[in-house]
Amino acid sequence: MATQMKKWLFLKLATALEDIMKVLEFDLKKGIYRFEINDLNSENHSHPVVEIIAALEGTFLLETNGKKERNVVFAIIDSNIAHKVTSQNCTAALTMIESHNSLLNTFFDQLGIPLTNGVFVTKVNTHFTHSPDKIRSFALRRNLIHVEDERINKCLQIIENEGIEYDKMVAMLTSKVFLSKSRLSHLFKEHIGISIKKYLVWSRLKKATNLVLREGINLTQASVQSGFFDQAHLSNAFKNILGITPAKAYNSRTLQF
Repeated sequence: MATQMKKWLFLKLATALEDIMKVLEFDLKKGIYRFEINDLNSENHSHPVVEIIAALEGTFLLETNGKKERNVVFAIIDSNIAHKVTSQNCTAALTMIESHNSLLNTFFDQLGIPLTNGVFVTKVNTHFTHSPDKIRSFALRRNLIHVEDERINKCLQIIENEGIEYDKMVAMLTSKVFLSKSRLSHLFKEHIGISIKKYLVWSRLKKATNLVLREGINLTQASVQSGFFDQAHLSNAFKNILGITPAKAYNSRTLQF
């Protein structure tokens, strides 16, 4: 009886968590990550990806650039722009896209959704309903991760492929692209928008998430295998960059392709 009760409770919990968030796509190669989430409530955070939020039901509140926008139905937040999202009785589609060149912003202009101070917000659900699909299709066709400076492209490839700690990573990068540490740091931030150290954390977060989703391992294992000191280190980084706890994100996974 006790075993049956445990199984029942587990199934109820799993169902409840799936109602919170679904992972629809997690494409490391193209840098496209899509989710469907109920009642998104995040802390103030920023990340090196462009975020598109489209309310499927209800509305949400977006805080960014010291301003609160209420009753929002569609928003785009550029990479590395600090923001906070609050919602209740709202189901939203989230699309995150890694973009290291001007192609995506040019496409936004063509769609009639130019960003002002890195943000676009609308409270009218008109032709923007299908914008996330159009943006995703564009991202699939174009190489948005490519950087104009080939030295930075090489650095990104090394960071993604080498699982070493920060100091050793910087030493490897400087030797591979023949730049001083200060010059490399300047160029990297100019093109990517954040420091090498912060990007390294982002890269590890992607790896950890992919391990949990694809291989079904727990947070402790994912933390170590992706280069974090421990689960607490992963949790802190996750919340700082994505605004929610990894337990909420990982435990509610429903990967669909």
